[in-house]
Amino acid sequence: MAANYWESSQCKRWLLRHADVEAAREEDRRYVDPLELEGITVWCINIISMLGQRLQTRQRVIATGTVYFQRFYSKNSYASTDPILVLVTCMYLASKVEEAPVRIRVLCAEASRMMQELGYHELPNHIPTIAEMEFYLLEELDFDLLVFHPYDTLMTLCDACVGYVKMDTNHRDEMQAALRQASWSIVNDMYRSSLPLEQPPYVLAVAALYLALVVVLPMAQEVQALVRDMAPGGVTLLDFLAGMNVSLPIVADTVQDMLSRYDLWRQLTHTPHGGLDMLHDHAAMFQRLYHMRKAYCQTLVTRSEIEDTTDRDLRTY
Repeated sequence: MAANYWESSQCKRWLLRHADVEAAREEDRRYVDPLELEGITVWCINIISMLGQRLQTRQRVIATGTVYFQRFYSKNSYASTDPILVLVTCMYLASKVEEAPVRIRVLCAEASRMMQELGYHELPNHIPTIAEMEFYLLEELDFDLLVFHPYDTLMTLCDACVGYVKMDTNHRDEMQAALRQASWSIVNDMYRSSLPLEQPPYVLAVAALYLALVVVLPMAQEVQALVRDMAPGGVTLLDFLAGMNVSLPIVADTVQDMLSRYDLWRQLTHTPHGGLDMLHDHAAMFQRLYHMRKAYCQTLVTRSEIEDTTDRDLRTY
């Protein structure tokens, strides 16, 4: 295991291009439209978060499990696997890697109970199933288990940003708490996208800080005004970010990608005719996953029949 990010497998082997991430979903696009496909990804990651909260694990465990899930599906399709079994196994493996182990018996029981409450009765409370899936998951991850996250860097940047501004102690504490909370939530949202596979953790941290200051917090204009007043030359927030030795164009692309994701997620939660949206209609999601697997299996059968027919024709010829 590498002691720093630059020597880690995450930096050397698991920074993927966006085109590669999109190519991994090519098989799934045969069975659902792009909006439904995005909904499946977000829904599965939400389920990981729900399971982590029920198990009372740390956010880092949930984040690591989410990265494992996304890495697994950078090589596999949803239609050819059972995403629910995969996400439960990702949480089990993440809890061990992050030194917050949960007994497999407890995890299986809690996951089975949670899924039954959501209306899914096909996840067996069967320990050997999770244990077997763990070996398959390890192989697909190439045994690269150490994951670096932006949370520590983000907290350091928030403190530095607050320290960069001259203000009284009470206002400083209030701003620090608000900035930490807003940027932390944005990072959690980033894990619902493919950004953790495409960008280094420090880029995610800087992008989350920028979004928190400029988009989320109502005090953003006040912060920028205070920063400008600090120096005769008129220091701006961009000057503060530029001093971090981070590529601002890459940060800008990450920010724009995240803003686009928010727009897309608003579509997923939009219900023009009332009722449940795509992310909360669990019964419809289970049916969607079932029909994808059924269509995929039918495709395999059809391919096999075509290959058998071709072989017979060749032998006859």
